[in-house]
Formats: sequence, structure tokens, C-alpha cells
Amino acid sequence: MKLNQNSPSAKLYRWFYGTTEMPSNLCPYFWKLVTAVIFGLPFAILTTPYMLIYHKDNSRSSFAERIGISLVSWFLLNGIICMLSLIGLFFVIPTENSVYMHMIGIGVIFWSFAIGIGVVQLYKFLREKWKNRLIKYDEDGYRIYTKKEKTDNVIVEMVKAKYNKYCPKIDWK
Repeated sequence: MKLNQNSPSAKLYRWFYGTTEMPSNLCPYFWKLVTAVIFGLPFAILTTPYMLIYHKDNSRSSFAERIGISLVSWFLLNGIICMLSLIGLFFVIPTENSVYMHMIGIGVIFWSFAIGIGVVQLYKFLREKWKNRLIKYDEDGYRIYTKKEKTDNVIVEMVKAKYNKYCPKIDWK
């Protein structure tokens, strides 16, 4: 039996199972193809985020990895939608035990996590800036602790120049 490797069924087989090798026996090919036809559409819907993210990269093509990346992407997309649903509270009063009310609850949880992560990251950033505020390094890589250099204030210098009727020269460093 001769089959074309570029036929739609062969392409579906290779896409669904993420392989380039085709089976040499018709029986496993047929039953795997039947499985691919039955679960192809749900699998395509489930793995849409993966296909959008890695549409040109075929190196990440294991079955579990495609589903895992897609599930995380769907979860994050759902979280973003629930976070945005809080804006609707300005326009609509939700009824009790509605889907919208549950979305608002999930949105509040996601916003709480996002704000918490943001506060932690801001704390780390400010702590690092505070540590490095007076630290400089010499040419050997050793730390040198110096005082902050005082720079000229443009507004003060302009007021002085206007008052004294002169134009200061700028030296670029």
C-alpha cells in the first residue's frame, strides 16, 4: 500500500504526535490516526497558546510539554480576564452566585498576588539601590566608598544667571 507523506492524514499524524517518523505498519498507523482525528480538534483548541508561542520552533514538541505550556497559558489568560472583570463593577452590579461574581472573586485573588509580587520586587529593587548608593569600583574591581557628588541644579543656575545677567558655559562629562 502506498501512502503520500504529504497527505492531510499523514500531516495530522505528524502534528498530533509531534514526530517526523511515520510507522511502517498500517494497523498502528490507522488506530493512531483514528485517535488523532477524534481528539485532534480538542487538542488543537487546548494547545492553541503553544502553537501561537512556538509556531516556528519545533524543538519543543513533546506531547506533555505542549499541553503543559498551553494549560499554564490558558490559566494566565483566564486570570487576566478575571482581573479585568473588576472594571465592570463601575458599570454593573453583579447578582449573587453568578459567573460574573465568581470571576470578580478570582480577579481579586489574582490582583492580590500581583500586588504582593510587585511589592516584594519593589522592596528587592530599593534594597539593592540602597546598598549600592555610595559604592563605586576602581580599575581592579575593588569597592570604593565615596560620598555622593553634588551636581548643579539647572533651575537655580538659571535664576542666578538671569539675576546676574550672564550665560554660564556647560561642560559635558
